[in-house]
Amino acid sequence: MGRFRLALVWGGILAIVCWPLMQWLGRKWSPRHAETILPLAVVSGIALVFVIPVSFLIAAAAGEAQEGGNWIRQAGETGVPEPGWLSKLPWGRAQIEHWWQINLSSPEGMKALVHKLNPEQALTTLEHIGHGLVNTVVILCFSLLILFFLLRGGHRLIEHLNLFILRLLGARGQMAQKQLVGAVRGAMAGLVLVGLAEGVIIGVSYIIAGAPQPLLLGLFTAFASMIPMVGGVAVAISALLIAIKGSLGAGIAVGVFGFVVLFLADHFIRPVLIGGSIRLPFVWVLLGILGGIETWGLSGLFIGPVLMALAHLIWRFGSTRANGAGRMVGHQPE
Repeated sequence: MGRFRLALVWGGILAIVCWPLMQWLGRKWSPRHAETILPLAVVSGIALVFVIPVSFLIAAAAGEAQEGGNWIRQAGETGVPEPGWLSKLPWGRAQIEHWWQINLSSPEGMKALVHKLNPEQALTTLEHIGHGLVNTVVILCFSLLILFFLLRGGHRLIEHLNLFILRLLGARGQMAQKQLVGAVRGAMAGLVLVGLAEGVIIGVSYIIAGAPQPLLLGLFTAFASMIPMVGGVAVAISALLIAIKGSLGAGIAVGVFGFVVLFLADHFIRPVLIGGSIRLPFVWVLLGILGGIETWGLSGLFIGPVLMALAHLIWRFGSTRANGAGRMVGHQPE
């Protein structure tokens, strides 16, 4: 199956996350051929959620690439003037100004700096990024196709799966199933939804501070914030861009505000959403996320917490009396 195993994994993850929405739509809206129309509506909605931001990113990246090319061409001819905030630095001003004058202010320094950056390697990197984007689009399309068929046959699949788990593992198997489903949905709420919310809130500060391309930076921050501790890198880059533009105070303010938002979300909101519903300590969740990303890439955002939830449940099964097993796992959504 090769790379399409990843599409199967993402299709399953999306099916677990979207199944409550399918049930809600089934109760509110019962058209003819509902078994086909409802899954199609859910898949179409998810496709729009992905397609609209990705299309915006591609269009913005194309515009930025053109502007960046013009800026590099102009910088190679005239150099890059010193920003006003350099003269206001409390320390290190002389050294930074000296480096700027040698490497950036003169066309000769710019040409030498560009030569050191190895443009051929940069083009190779861009080519790899392009191939990666195409591969991601293909996997996304197959994931949505798998999601459609899983949602279409969801009732029968759940019925057979529950019967299989009950016969194979008994009541504890059903507890484990609820724990794993809760882990996947908790990861979606705690990682993806919280990351998007962080991107929106911090993106507003980009707009107020007059950042270049604030919507693009907000999307970049949102996607980076889905991974714990990576959102800070996006905030730091955005604050640096604002400072370089000429407003050092605005850059510092955005950086402080962004890190406060990330701190509050990562330490108070995410632990409740990810580990609260399945009674999983946040340390276990964090180890699962980081280990999952290292092993499986972006899919590890969900696979890691699921495996840690299973390991934690096995630990509790082994350290709790059998007659107390029914109280170990709280009620989970079907």
